[in-house]
Amino acid sequence: MAPSTPPSTPPRKRLTRDQRREILLMRRLGYSYEFIASFLKVSQRAVQYTCQKQRATPQHSNAGRPPRLTKEEADYVEQFVIQSRKTRRMSYLQVAEALWPEGEVSAESIRYALHQRGYRRRIALRKPPLSEANRQARLEWALEHRSWTKEQWNQILWSDETWITGYRHRRTFVTRKAGEELNSDCIVERVPRPRGWMFWGSFNANIKGPSLFWEKEWGSITSETYCERIVPLIQGWIRLNPGLLYMQDNAPAHAARLTIDELQERGINCIFWPAFSPDLNPIETVWNEMKDWLAQHYPQPPTSYDQLRQRVNEAWNAIGQDLLQQLVDEIPQRCQDVINANGMHTKW
Repeated sequence: MAPSTPPSTPPRKRLTRDQRREILLMRRLGYSYEFIASFLKVSQRAVQYTCQKQRATPQHSNAGRPPRLTKEEADYVEQFVIQSRKTRRMSYLQVAEALWPEGEVSAESIRYALHQRGYRRRIALRKPPLSEANRQARLEWALEHRSWTKEQWNQILWSDETWITGYRHRRTFVTRKAGEELNSDCIVERVPRPRGWMFWGSFNANIKGPSLFWEKEWGSITSETYCERIVPLIQGWIRLNPGLLYMQDNAPAHAARLTIDELQERGINCIFWPAFSPDLNPIETVWNEMKDWLAQHYPQPPTSYDQLRQRVNEAWNAIGQDLLQQLVDEIPQRCQDVINANGMHTKW
């Protein structure tokens, strides 16, 4: 009796280019071989082979003019970029490596395709998270103050603190179109970063008020240290400029009962301020100007604490009167923009 012929093994189905691309992308995002195989309905062995082959394949740079993507490929790139906050922040090179891990497409091809559709790499706005109560308070404040005159705004003593590390002013870039700056995926949520050294400053109209570099031996900023170090400076300035209203945000040291009582006892009248509203405080722009000035004039970090203090004071002194008055003159527009945004984030 003749031996039976073993059944022939069906030829293994080759993965398409799109399947390989999806496998590599999902693997980069942290998915397991098993999950990828199940999700894409391919064998786990094929998934492992694709990933191992990629690690063993050298990347080749594209010489000459980068190839333009097809419409379908450009659609794929656009949908990938706009799908999340994480992908919005990826550089063109990171997008190319994520979607074409074998190096078939260059960063320049990605840039060209997205530019054709109106996308650019832009600095992300830094905004605090807003609750519904925060939004409502901001809207009510803007409605209440939108009709204030220039003379009334000039009577506000604006104040705030900023943390300065001595290193370059870090910015986050995102890929977006014009008009998308307030898209939730295109902003960076501001959270307190208690590091570096604190600088407190103030101004009214086009005049810089008192300022203070918080010395390290003073410890952390509490209501007690705020009342001891800063409140007397405010009182002295208002005595020289009667009629000023003091503006401070709702930081814990400011909003504490001890601080509020101390301000009242010293005859310092405060203007109510909605929480999480740096876009309504023009001194925030001053901080950005100072940090840009430091980065431009001192690209290397300071070598000592005393040198940092000196540089920060130089940056504060470099702020001009024209800028301060311009910032105050913009307050009505800031209020209107908050109203137009129904209390949500604005471009400021």
